[in-house]
Amino acid sequence: MSTPERRRAGDPIATATTVALAVLALAPVLFARGFVLIGDMSFVPVQPWKGEWLGLDGSVPRAVPADAIVSVLTMIIPGDLVQKAVLLGALAGAAIGMLRLAGRFVAPDARWAPLGAAVLYLWNPWVLERLAIGHWGLLIGYAALPWVVAAGVDVRRTSYGGLAALVVTVGIAASGSPTGGVAAGLVALVVTGVRWRELGRRIGLVVAGVLVVNLPWLLPGLLVAHQTTDPEGVQAFAARSDTPLGVLGSLLTFGGIWKSSIVPGERGSLLLVLLALGLTITGLVGLLDRARRDPTLRPVIQALLALAAVGFVLAALPTTGPGLHVATWLVGHVPGAGILRDSQKWLLLAVPAPCLGIAVVVEQGGRLLRPRDVPAGAIAAVAALLPVVLLPSLAWGIAGKLEPVRYPAEWSQVRGVLDATPAADRRTAVLPWATYRAFGWNNDRAALDPAIRFFPGQVVTDDALQVSATRTVAGEDPVAARIGAALATGAPLAPVLARAGIRYVLVEKTAGGDEAVIAGLMSTGTVLHDGHDLALLDLGHGRPQADAHDVVAIVTGDVLAGGAVLGCLLFMTLRKFRSKPVNVG
Repeated sequence: MSTPERRRAGDPIATATTVALAVLALAPVLFARGFVLIGDMSFVPVQPWKGEWLGLDGSVPRAVPADAIVSVLTMIIPGDLVQKAVLLGALAGAAIGMLRLAGRFVAPDARWAPLGAAVLYLWNPWVLERLAIGHWGLLIGYAALPWVVAAGVDVRRTSYGGLAALVVTVGIAASGSPTGGVAAGLVALVVTGVRWRELGRRIGLVVAGVLVVNLPWLLPGLLVAHQTTDPEGVQAFAARSDTPLGVLGSLLTFGGIWKSSIVPGERGSLLLVLLALGLTITGLVGLLDRARRDPTLRPVIQALLALAAVGFVLAALPTTGPGLHVATWLVGHVPGAGILRDSQKWLLLAVPAPCLGIAVVVEQGGRLLRPRDVPAGAIAAVAALLPVVLLPSLAWGIAGKLEPVRYPAEWSQVRGVLDATPAADRRTAVLPWATYRAFGWNNDRAALDPAIRFFPGQVVTDDALQVSATRTVAGEDPVAARIGAALATGAPLAPVLARAGIRYVLVEKTAGGDEAVIAGLMSTGTVLHDGHDLALLDLGHGRPQADAHDVVAIVTGDVLAGGAVLGCLLFMTLRKFRSKPVNVG
């Protein structure tokens, strides 16, 4: 039986298959230039550098340090190519990571068994729904989890190379989003800490490594620790039923996202959903059976099952009366507890365990068929690809929804105007006052306003989230709240903008909005640009919001985190190079 030792890299055909499936899922994105703007996914040609990318502006660090990394990359590589690389890297990295991890749980001759785990980890409703809602940073954390587990297993075997890999993989997860950093850190601690007494000092090193690589978002988060999140968001973003099996059945089949408009049609098919539920149950049973039969794997499997239970409980918590009460109180009273909102995202902790169990089941099925002269390999390969049959909508960019577009040339013209203004005055409010836009040139897809990342300086937009016609989750920016209140009450907007230090107003003309308010501003300010899509007004005065006072602390945390990841990568490279045999013949 298999042991948790480092295994072969994996079958080349299986690896090629997983990469091909990742390409199939992203085909429209990869095969044409342009940007996919959907949900919270907002990439731009060149993302200007801003202090908020490191959390220096005192705002909640939701996209720290992801925005900083993207900003640096787009200064070297065109932004649409960065987006393509990020998405393909996330999906292919997730599948290959699971393929390699599953190889540790089955025998070396079980050629197709790891493919079953990899395909299910790549091709499931959680991935589709997070892709459809634009949560690319969370997908990076999800992709890192199998690699974190593998590194954690190596740490348990007293491998300092495993410790270095653990720091790197948790760091990658944390670079995508705080949720990814927390999830990967929890996985690292649970997998390595099943028997802490056996690990001695290494558990301390694991804890230190996890904390250090999470410093880029953790430190600015602590500096705004007095802020709490609107508890209304707990129920608004709680898991929902997206199948005939109810909320719990939807979660058990890796679905249940709160946004019903992105749920694929096949989730309404009772037959397909029952088959998906059967996959989950089969995987869990197979993993339990492997734990029973293989004592060497038992501690790691126990850790993975515990993580799956935690992920499922966190996802389901707000769907029950008592759980909703607890989660609402935490979010409303405990700073930083807003990370519990959008509870379904925590299923990322629950997905690895049943996927690994599928590898075990495919291996066992192949062994049963082999003596009967049945082509076990072919049957196992077909079984491994069952998730694709159950969720065909993920193919071809979620059935064409991920179609790239190009920004109108006018956007670059307006950016040029702002680039020519003094840096100290670049503070811009965007009208119409809304968080998401549905531009005609973006095929009317709702997307987070890309102006935040397209234009230099501080760009102020509405950060309240309108979940439905009757429910709005309050934002966290007090300036945005004052602007929204003035618009809601009909109060003069220009004085509010002046007090907020906002000099420029960008009007996205094709997005609609209150024409009377816009006309009034245009009559009081200087029109710097007035085109088909955009208008830029100069109201005079204005000064940007000051950066946070603890710049040194935040930048020091960034340096420590980056240094830890780079140092561990260098250690791993040198260690691998020295371990190679030298040919002296």
